[in-house]
Amino acid sequence: MMLRSQTRSLRTLFIATFCGFAATLGTGMIRNESGIGLPEIRHYGYPLAWLATNLNGPNEYLALNFALDAVFWIVVSLLTLVLLERIVPPSIETTASHRSLILVIVLFIPLGLLMALVHESGHAMWGISAGGTLDYMKIAYLEIYPRLAISHPFCLGLTRVGGLTYGSAAYGLMLLGGSMTTHIASWILGIGLLARRLESRLRVALKTLGLFGVVDLPFYIVFPQVGLEHWVFLGGNEPEPLNGARMIGMPDPAFYLVVALSALGLALLYSKTLRSKYRRQ
Repeated sequence: MMLRSQTRSLRTLFIATFCGFAATLGTGMIRNESGIGLPEIRHYGYPLAWLATNLNGPNEYLALNFALDAVFWIVVSLLTLVLLERIVPPSIETTASHRSLILVIVLFIPLGLLMALVHESGHAMWGISAGGTLDYMKIAYLEIYPRLAISHPFCLGLTRVGGLTYGSAAYGLMLLGGSMTTHIASWILGIGLLARRLESRLRVALKTLGLFGVVDLPFYIVFPQVGLEHWVFLGGNEPEPLNGARMIGMPDPAFYLVVALSALGLALLYSKTLRSKYRRQ
């Protein structure tokens, strides 16, 4: 029994270490500027900047800051895993569940970027349908339109649609279209996961992709209003869907109610535990 407990603790520590280093490397795409600096020098990394890019010279890597960031994210990952282990009953902590967790970690960034593409495509699709023209689209370092190219600096997602007047209903539809499209995609994926029997790894991947869409809309409404960005450290700093809803003439209370009810429905759709508790009541 003691050996099994030690093995579980070592496995949790290993996963937390892996997640911590992955998160630290991932923050190398997050710009982190404090105060006024030289415009040709940009700093990346969070909470401490560990990468400095210079347009006139080589990149500079700050090893101490990287190590401190890694410790920070390992601790955060470890606390998160311990909390999850307390929430999840021991009877269902199977090898398969740990494999699923590792798969989610590996696919987290690629699936997040894929859902970012869905989000930006939503802006383009709804903007064009409202009478606009697509001028530019970019995901991470990949410029998608008007040409396919690698483009600096990093941007989680950026779409420009021309021909629409700011503040008009058409512009509002374009703004709302990004998160609305990911939200619709989550409903489609969730219903599909219920209706079809899929191989376990494919099911985990599709569910993870759908969960990005579940939180995309509420995150984009709430976080920018409390001083954070769309994805806490990344993304827009304005409540884009809310602004879009206001432009098309939808009252704030009605919009909040619709989003809350839809998010509740998605929570039930994606969580077997919540569905079971709801049926027992």
